[in-house]
Amino acid sequence: MKGIIVNPETGEQAGEIHPGDRIVRKKSVEYLQKTEVWNLENFFKGHISEIRKWQGELSVYEKAFLFSVVTYVSYEDCHLQYDNGRDIGTEDLVQLSGISRRTAYRVIESLIKKDILYRGKNSNGRQYFVNPWLFCKGNRINKVLKTMFKNYRIRVMGGIRWKDLGD
Repeated sequence: MKGIIVNPETGEQAGEIHPGDRIVRKKSVEYLQKTEVWNLENFFKGHISEIRKWQGELSVYEKAFLFSVVTYVSYEDCHLQYDNGRDIGTEDLVQLSGISRRTAYRVIESLIKKDILYRGKNSNGRQYFVNPWLFCKGNRINKVLKTMFKNYRIRVMGGIRWKDLGD
């Protein structure tokens, strides 16, 4: 099926739309002319609306901690790791956050209880993961994260638990 392109000023047929063609609105063309593509690799994403819902409930230390560590979120699974792939452990989190050890341990436990962080284990030791409803990299998430953060109440969806969301 093909469509017809009509000149909006004259009403006359100006061409045809063939399979595979796209319609681009004038406002889209204007926007694209004013912008350029940034091909930068090392960006992480923050879910702005979800983060804003947390703003009043996070302590200053929790906010500082998250700001310090979320730049280490991995692409594949929201795992906190260095650029070389090495796991970021508890002592690394203390150092990266710049807060005292005692405060950092308290913050980590608090964020785990709030389902913002997840602490797991592998054969090499502890691993930490950040809830992708708040921070992630890329446009895909590992399905195991839904299990890890299954009880997280999604604030922008009225507090429904992630495990209760359909696929």
